[in-house]
Amino acid sequence: MLASKTEKDIERQLMIKVKSCERLTKEVAFYVKDLEKNETKLEKMKEENKNVYDVKMFEEVVRESRIIIPDSERRLEESLDALTLFLDATAGLNTESDLYLKAREFAQAAPSAATSVETRVDENTEVF
Repeated sequence: MLASKTEKDIERQLMIKVKSCERLTKEVAFYVKDLEKNETKLEKMKEENKNVYDVKMFEEVVRESRIIIPDSERRLEESLDALTLFLDATAGLNTESDLYLKAREFAQAAPSAATSVETRVDENTEVF
């Protein structure tokens, strides 16, 4: 009975870590997409010679978007590290479960996705 409870606790912890990584991956992707959309809108506002105050305010929105992305990426990296450490620590336990296999695939694939997001953000970042 004790082993069963421990296995359930481990499975629950693993599920929480996987869901956290999935959520943070979606969050980073959303913020990057939002930044690209806002940059396009800002350029359009400048081309159309919109009100200077409106342009300045929207520049602030873009600037804040650029600030949010690195923080989200940092949290994603921390979450991925925690998942990887957890997987390594529980490697001998029920590694055949679907959740464990999904977690292992996610942990292996996610760093390359995070790197590609960082590359896109770095290429589009301007210093004001």
